[in-house]
Amino acid sequence: MPNFCLSCNSAITPTTPSIKCNGFCKKYCHIKCSSLTDAEVTDVIKNSSTWSCGKCTQTKTNNEQPNHSITAEVIESIMAKQLELLKKELQQSMDDHFRQLNDRIATVENNVKIIQDEWAEFKNNNNNSVENSEINLNNVVSEIEERKQRSCNVMLFNIPESTAAELAGRVAEDLQKVMSILTPLGTFPQPNKMIRLGSKKPNVKRPLKIIYDSETAAREILRSNKSNPNREYHFRPDLTVLQRDYNNRVRKEYLDRTANGESDIVLKYKNNCPFIAKQNVKGGPSKK
Repeated sequence: MPNFCLSCNSAITPTTPSIKCNGFCKKYCHIKCSSLTDAEVTDVIKNSSTWSCGKCTQTKTNNEQPNHSITAEVIESIMAKQLELLKKELQQSMDDHFRQLNDRIATVENNVKIIQDEWAEFKNNNNNSVENSEINLNNVVSEIEERKQRSCNVMLFNIPESTAAELAGRVAEDLQKVMSILTPLGTFPQPNKMIRLGSKKPNVKRPLKIIYDSETAAREILRSNKSNPNREYHFRPDLTVLQRDYNNRVRKEYLDRTANGESDIVLKYKNNCPFIAKQNVKGGPSKK
């Protein structure tokens, strides 16, 4: 329980300079409430002099105990104010948490809708392979989880294969190459793991999956890759089968349409997702 000033009954806090009575009561008093002069305060602090409050000084010779007790009404008033302040802070905190939760729910619902649409289109264009598939919550949840896992990865293409005989040597050589490519782009941590995809074949540069423990590094690498002066090697996001199928179909549609004479369309990307846009001479491309 905090100490209270024997003069004004306000709480004694670390930010309010105070002094302790060396008389009978042993109570604390704000320096500003003690009627001490600056010189007297300096003397008490620097010279460890003692100080007695007015009541203790008056009753010292009579050996009486002064009454500095705080009334129950004062304590109740202080506690009521503190409780009201706590209620307001708690309510504000709850409001903020609920607002953030609602925003996250809206984001998840939007992502679910997008994936459901992509899955439906994927099924319609792959009747033979997914003839018995159902667009259900399990499909959506699995896709969301896989995308979240893959968001921590980046794919690096066209990097030469290591010629080391031992696996440890090949991994070390790949790591050295990766870091040498990343260094001009910025400061990035070493990957947690790297995997060459596919079987090793002569004269084939297998893509390298670079795995981090969070999506921050992967996102920054992809962002920095846009200004990468070395176009010999290129980074790409690690996409799911559904994402790759969708991207391939959009690109194929674009190529088919341009081959058929549509010269007023362009292929644009947003969040690594392609879409076809109409060329707008005045305002730039507009989405299909």
